Amino acid sequence: MELQVAFDVIDRKQALEIAGALDGTVDIIEMGTPFSFVHPISIVREFKEAAPNTRILSDFKIMDGGYGMAKMAYDAGADVTTVSARTWDDTIRQAIESARDHNKQILVDMMGMPEALIAERGAEIDAMKPDYICIHRAVSVASSSSPERPLQLLRGSVKHAKIAVAGGINLETLPQVVASKPDLVIIGSAIANSQNPVAVAKEMRRIMEG
Repeated sequence: MELQVAFDVIDRKQALEIAGALDGTVDIIEMGTPFSFVHPISIVREFKEAAPNTRILSDFKIMDGGYGMAKMAYDAGADVTTVSARTWDDTIRQAIESARDHNKQILVDMMGMPEALIAERGAEIDAMKPDYICIHRAVSVASSSSPERPLQLLRGSVKHAKIAVAGGINLETLPQVVASKPDLVIIGSAIANSQNPVAVAKEMRRIMEG
């Protein structure tokens, strides 16, 4: 089970310092969508330098221009980028093609997908063979929903991709998430905005490893 930390609303200098401290403790460091809006894409290379042993993800949530948008992330140094599950199939396929051409990875984000459609859409996307498919609770609804049922639905329909989960996960809720056995757990403010990000990340890793 992999661990990813997401930087969303955080100062650039602080984010780079935390990234360096977490290098080797987490598997993936994410430049979240808000962070990516505020800073130029060239900052990806600064994260690569700060955390050379950790994959860097640019959370673009691509909706159009699948190949070119993914290429932009990869050319900037990202190891992983994201495409929305709610866009056109051709856009998703193009983003996956770009990942393969650049020897990188792609995550398909299921944010906003109605629960009734998760299994069907998950199977459709899995057939395209992305690296990850993510159950993602939006920040505005994270407190009122649980990822357990969506994870079960996705697990039942996915045969190839790794399953990721994100949205409002902290030390208190992590054991429930881990019980659903995702392949990748994505943590935001619970690590990034904590007083001791390294200690929190290590404790989360301990919980994940059982």
